[in-house]
Amino acid sequence: MKTQLTNFSFPNTGQRIVRVDFDATTFQPDDLLWLPHHPRLSNAVIKRKAEHLAGRIAASEALRFHGVNDYVPGIGLHREPCWPPGFTGSITHSGNVAFATVVADSADMREGIGIDYEEIIAPNIAEEIHGGIIDCAEKELLRQSPYPFHYALTMAFCAKESLFKAMFRHVGRYFDFSYASISKIDDTQLILTLNHSLGPYKKGNKFMIIWNNDAGKLITLIQLGRQ
Repeated sequence: MKTQLTNFSFPNTGQRIVRVDFDATTFQPDDLLWLPHHPRLSNAVIKRKAEHLAGRIAASEALRFHGVNDYVPGIGLHREPCWPPGFTGSITHSGNVAFATVVADSADMREGIGIDYEEIIAPNIAEEIHGGIIDCAEKELLRQSPYPFHYALTMAFCAKESLFKAMFRHVGRYFDFSYASISKIDDTQLILTLNHSLGPYKKGNKFMIIWNNDAGKLITLIQLGRQ
């Protein structure tokens, strides 16, 4: 499969992000053999195989930045990436682009990172699906923001996805978007507040998510343990 690797520092942070642009139409079945866990994907459609491969290429390269060579994160019981001891990371993909980023664990193991990348939700779709992403109070907050509702809703979706990815290793179970609400939004960041306690995190805990526009799509990043 044709791929192109680049990397950059996420705006307003020092976090290194690896980007992989890929062409799923060039995917060949043997490409998947690079993955140690390739049998887990044997029944997946080609699009899923290409996306997964691109994400793992990005993740392997992100680990290399931290001195971990030739490591490909496997798939956990809940389909989460399995990172090597001493590290944690996050992977996201949308369309023909995948991103990954990695951090080293701190001594108290409270590190966590989550990244998400999404196309801007269309205005008519936003009006139909917002109830599954935000509650009434959040809806009013987004309506009052300086951004069109569909754009702000995409931020909310991305932010909550990023929070889930960052917290999963500490929580160990699925939790939906109702567990956190947006309490602030501005031109560089959002604040999410927990509505319920989760693992070591208590109801009312606040988390900062950085967001950035990337050629008509949105990308969000949260770094637990650095707030």
